[in-house]
Amino acid sequence: MKWTPVGENQRIESLDILRGLAIFGILLVNMKSFSGPDSPIRALSYEYFDQPYNVWTNLLLEFFVQGNFITMFSFLFGFGLILMAERAKENNRKFVPIFLRRQVVLFLFGAIHVIFFWYGDILITYSVIGIVMLIFYRLPRNVLLIVGLILLVVYSLLMSLLTYNYWSSGAAISYQSALNEQHEREIDQSISIYSEGTYIEIMQERIREWSDLNSYFLFFVAGLLPMFLFGAYAAKKRTFSSKQVWLLWGVSLFLGCGSKLLPIVLFPFKGEDWRYDTAMSWGYEFGGAMMSLFYICSVVLLIRAGKFKRLFNLFRATGRMAFTNYLAQSIVATFIFYSYGLGLYGMYGPFVGVTIAIVIFTAQVQFSKWWLANYYMGPLEWVWRTLTYGKKQRLKRKSASSA
Repeated sequence: MKWTPVGENQRIESLDILRGLAIFGILLVNMKSFSGPDSPIRALSYEYFDQPYNVWTNLLLEFFVQGNFITMFSFLFGFGLILMAERAKENNRKFVPIFLRRQVVLFLFGAIHVIFFWYGDILITYSVIGIVMLIFYRLPRNVLLIVGLILLVVYSLLMSLLTYNYWSSGAAISYQSALNEQHEREIDQSISIYSEGTYIEIMQERIREWSDLNSYFLFFVAGLLPMFLFGAYAAKKRTFSSKQVWLLWGVSLFLGCGSKLLPIVLFPFKGEDWRYDTAMSWGYEFGGAMMSLFYICSVVLLIRAGKFKRLFNLFRATGRMAFTNYLAQSIVATFIFYSYGLGLYGMYGPFVGVTIAIVIFTAQVQFSKWWLANYYMGPLEWVWRTLTYGKKQRLKRKSASSA
């Protein structure tokens, strides 16, 4: 018996919908880095785009989006890993060799993404965490849940404590003026290179930024691993009663919104003392994970209630092509903002970025619907699966009527 990718009739509808939602949320967050030097801007002790509409857009992104969807995608990755392992067992096939090949291919896609398109790639990180998950995936589901909770709480507390110590020691205030000047120089340099530089200059800057961003690569792995474990737990449990989903919905709403609300309430203290940055650290790490669980529960409950079917169908189409859509977002957005395209880098703040993200995602919804009416999977999904399984996968439908 051959082990092949999951077929259309075997897909879990809610997972595709959640993938589509996650891809949209990730685009909203990434747009700040596509359109300008977000990392040094975030490091400033003051608001770079200080117009009220930009400030409020940024605050809303921090609450509803930042850290909430990369964790959701991590949950879905962990869920998918268990599904893949179960299918391998059903077909009497070895899971680990095929999965390792899958992760290597994912890593290569991530490397191509970084070198030729954008520094903020997440595929390399996911490829590494996926391999780390081989240590955990055989564990009983309750152990996965407990380990995930411990890692999440400890990691979130650690990051918040480090931020608190940095500010409470007086170091942040002492060096604030010098650091602001350094970040301002970085902003000017990035704008100059990305809006006016050659493709080679942009590539060099992109690799440098990726190296800086991943200086603490193990921290990224530790921060996302709990959501992989939660996803694996959910896949092993598989069936949740409505009462259980509602309970998790309420707990994650309280913890997520409470954690995310803290930095907004303390926003007036940004750059003055430890309160804002410490709350932001906790809100991003712990609050982001809780908000993603809240969103997941909300979608599951709405699907079970038969609500928003038409809207969810749109997200399902983009979710089935999540890999293609993720990389396509980088290609389109960098063309809009980099010098080899329209050269708009650094010209607009968060509000315009959100508007552009909505336009891009709307186009992706329409493209995904058309593509899936004619093909079984997205083009990059086809390449990924073909390389993973070592056999050319079926792509084109025989006729539109068979869609």
